[in-house]
Amino acid sequence: MLRVVEINEIEAVATIRANWRKLWLETPYANFFQTLDWLRIYWRHFGRDQKLRVLIVLESEQVIGIVPLTVVSESTRLGAVRVLTYPLSEWGSYYGPLGVDRQKVLTAACRHIRETPRDWDLFDLRWISVDDLEEDQSFSAMSGGGLVPHRGVWNETSLVDLPATWDKYLATRSPKFRSEIRRKNRRLSRQGRVEMTRYRPAGTAAGDGDPRWDLFGQAYHIALSSWQGSALTGNTLSHPDVSGFFRETHKAAAELGMLDLCLIYFDGRPAAFLYNYHRSGDVYGLRRGSMPETHELGIGSVVTAMTIEDSCERGDRLIDLGAGSLHAKRRWMTRLAPIGHVTHYPSFEPKSQMLRLTHWWKNGRPIRKANLTRAQQTVDS
Repeated sequence: MLRVVEINEIEAVATIRANWRKLWLETPYANFFQTLDWLRIYWRHFGRDQKLRVLIVLESEQVIGIVPLTVVSESTRLGAVRVLTYPLSEWGSYYGPLGVDRQKVLTAACRHIRETPRDWDLFDLRWISVDDLEEDQSFSAMSGGGLVPHRGVWNETSLVDLPATWDKYLATRSPKFRSEIRRKNRRLSRQGRVEMTRYRPAGTAAGDGDPRWDLFGQAYHIALSSWQGSALTGNTLSHPDVSGFFRETHKAAAELGMLDLCLIYFDGRPAAFLYNYHRSGDVYGLRRGSMPETHELGIGSVVTAMTIEDSCERGDRLIDLGAGSLHAKRRWMTRLAPIGHVTHYPSFEPKSQMLRLTHWWKNGRPIRKANLTRAQQTVDS
């Protein structure tokens, strides 16, 4: 028989660190954002106005799953709405429960949500992966937990499926694109010496958890020297509102063996960077930047090309370029993939039902499983 225990204080979550780590390792494609280390740092910086609801699913007193959730207040045209969702807040593309049988775990969590006092106006499981959408895991779990689910596409992300070699990847690009990359490489090489450093520590457990603050400082300086340094809003690497958060997550990612930092040097000087996380061949591109004096030389394209080529040589499986800025990512990606969400609108909550009608009007009729493939399309560059 399944039983759910709820934890509402971040300090108390530390008592299940060993179980969290074990389940994270067992969860297919679990990423850095799903680690307890990332959640603790996120909560320290951004959790002040949220309510933590970490659901521990037990079977015969053995922990078989963990579902981290948060209640966050969001502004809408109808006023403030309390949303129960995953604690990702757009930092990554995908999130989900931890456990081998994720649907079973999430079903138990949804049942717990239905049976406990409601402190939310909208239950919205966002950042759902393509596999989850195709297999109806979250939709079936919410339904199995006694809640009425509605499918939707929350966003879209640009993916690069990596073949065995750079030449095979280039063969999927248009002749015009291939010519442009060669031209930019030649132009940059004529101007000076181009070198790349890619830092991927193996992690503290392997005796290799050095965060290399010198490399982080170089990426930070590039961001600060570019347009990002004068941005008044946003979450760039150098923005004062999030720079402390980035420093803490940088250290945690290095210690866990999930940091992936690419730096391009032009005549020995830091000129561009790609800041990523990785796990088991899956790379997530978090931030990027270049010095103004090299930006006009096309160094942004060069650093992307060198990173993809290096990933092919390393045997990486996938690079997630993230949501947004589709115009800049379209020529690199091999497909555009949906980021899903499954939503429950409480029947006797007027604000929730008004939101349901608003979402229906804005997005059209509820998306069906068969229609999800419209966003997961191959892109011919």
